[in-house]
Formats: sequence, structure tokens, C-alpha cells
Amino acid sequence: MKITYVHGICIQHDAISNAIRDEVEWLMVDHEVRLFTYACDHAHLPSTIVQDINQLVLNEHFQQSDLIVFHFGVYYPLFDAILACPTKARRLVIFHNITPKEYIQIADHATFDRSLAQLSNLVFADHVVCDSHTNLAVMHAAGFTVPSTVLPLALHTNPTPPHLKPSCEDGIVRVAFVGRFVKSKGVGEILAAVDALLLSDAHLTVQLDLVGNMKFSDASLLEAMRLTLARLSVKHGDRVTATIHGSATDELKSALLRDADLFILPTYHEGFCVPILEALASGCRVISYDNSNVPAISGGLATLVPTGDVAALTTALATQAGIVVSDAWRAGGADSYAAYIARASAFVAAFEPANIRSRFLTFIRGFSRSLY
Repeated sequence: MKITYVHGICIQHDAISNAIRDEVEWLMVDHEVRLFTYACDHAHLPSTIVQDINQLVLNEHFQQSDLIVFHFGVYYPLFDAILACPTKARRLVIFHNITPKEYIQIADHATFDRSLAQLSNLVFADHVVCDSHTNLAVMHAAGFTVPSTVLPLALHTNPTPPHLKPSCEDGIVRVAFVGRFVKSKGVGEILAAVDALLLSDAHLTVQLDLVGNMKFSDASLLEAMRLTLARLSVKHGDRVTATIHGSATDELKSALLRDADLFILPTYHEGFCVPILEALASGCRVISYDNSNVPAISGGLATLVPTGDVAALTTALATQAGIVVSDAWRAGGADSYAAYIARASAFVAAFEPANIRSRFLTFIRGFSRSLY
């Protein structure tokens, strides 16, 4: 089978790009697959860089394809090629949701408007795959009744958490964040909660590690974060160390999560949320807001507080910090770290690449039967 993949980018440290990389790798074993995009960081993928939609639709591989797959989560001109697919080709859209307008920067409002308008392209799909039931509900609420399937994303973080966290040896509570440095990820609330935590417990020492994709972050917010962190350092001295790691390598991110006791992500909207899965797989206790796909992706293992309630977030952080330094957490009972990672590992196992690969290829085989 000849398959075309279409998306605006396929780059490092981007969830949609990671999904495209996975799917192309899985399919290219038995099929002739080619990705068409404006930019690709993955040299091993069979890809063609195009400048505009004309270069895509006039390409011989596109014209001869049996299946054309579009990923969609934000406006990109190439998605309009769904209207120009060859007659014999089946059109599959993988929908990743659109971040609501109230959670993005004003400078991005025009892109949101174009994204919302382009969402109407879903009516031309033969089938839509959503990576969560949350995204499926969004699609249905928008009035689209295209045949659809829910297939989650794969988790690539090593699903084996450490036997013990470093805090067991040095007493330092390590708190991690992974996400874009934008207002909707709640990074300002994190810093406020850490400040309050240190004020409430004079004996606590905290290490805060912040990992985020710098390409998709808010520069003004980053500057405000740096100023706030400098003030925290002056205020609390060596009781707090905080590092903005920026676009960290996968290896560094995994190492930070494996060392972290707590993962905090006071996000205002998630269509899927791979970082929460990564944190659970790494043995972190998770704190987040209770909206969108967060309750589903955390599998009942996270502490969820009302969205935007910074006081509740601060209380949750203090409570969870108390748990990870407690004797019960370090013992072997039902409330121990060992018991927690057993539950977390059982939950995240469903998202391991081998499981998602099997589900995805089974779907593609069934969907492609209608080609013949």
C-alpha cells in the first residue's frame, strides 16, 4: 500500500511530531510511506520538504497514494490538500484538538481563528482518529459526525521507575515540570505555590526543575519566570534551587523525572498530555488541575484541584511534599512508594509503544480493507 503523511512540521520535542514519527516508522515496515512537511528533524524518515500545497498535490507519490493521513491540531496550509486527494485515496485525519482561544497569547488569536475555520476540513475525511475521548467529545460538540476511533499516543519514557528516589538519601524534595512555558500551563502558579510551601515549612529544601520547548514558549513569560526565581533565591537562600532547562534532551528530561518526587502541571487545557504519563512512569506523584483530559490521563493516581485555584494548588503541593518525606512513604505498606509505583506502572503499561503500535496497525489494516 502507498501511504502519504501530511503535516506542517515533524520536529523534536513536539507531541504531534512524535506521533507522526511513530506511525511512519510502524507503517514503513510493510508499506511505501512518505511524509510531506515544511520541516523534518528526523533524517531516517522518508520525507519530502515542500514549500506550498501545489508541491504536495502535484507530487507523484501523493497522486498515487491509496491512503492519505493528515494530522491536525493547529492551522497549516497543507491540511487544505484534503480537498485535492486523488479519487481512489482514502482520507484519514488524526485530530489532536485545538487549544481554546482564552488560553493562548493574543498574538496567536489569528492562528486560532484560522485553525477553527480549517477544522471544517474534517467533513472531507473518511475517518477521524482522536487520541483521547476528550478530543472525540470536542469533535462531536463542534457538530462533526464523521466515523471516528479513539487511539491514544505512545509513551516512550522508560516505564521502569527507580527503586528509590534521591530524596531518600539527602532529604531534598525534587519537583519537576514539563511543558511549554506559557500562561496556560500554570508556570506562574507553580512558582507561587513553591514560595508558599517554603514559607509554611522552614525545614524543607526544594529543588525545582522546569523543562519546556523554547520554540513554543512565551519569551515575556520566561523573563518574568527568571526574575521570580531570582527573588525566590534571595528570599529562601539555599533552601531552594531552581533551573529552567529549556528544550532539554529526552535523556535529561527522563533523568529529571526519575529523580523527581513530585510532578506539578497546573494546566488549563490538555487534549492528551504525555508529560503526565511520563511522570507517572517515572514514579512521581502528580499534581494538576481538574480539566479537559487530565483526569483520564492520570488514571486516578494524581491529586487534582479546581482549575485556577492557586490556594488549593499550594495546599496540594504541601500535602504531597509531606507524603514523600514521610516514614510511611519509605516503608513497604499500602501507602508506600513501592505500592504507588506498582499502581502507576500497571496504568501506564497500556501506553507502551508495543501496545499502541499493535492497536494502530490493527486499525489501519481494518480501515485499508475498504480500499479494495
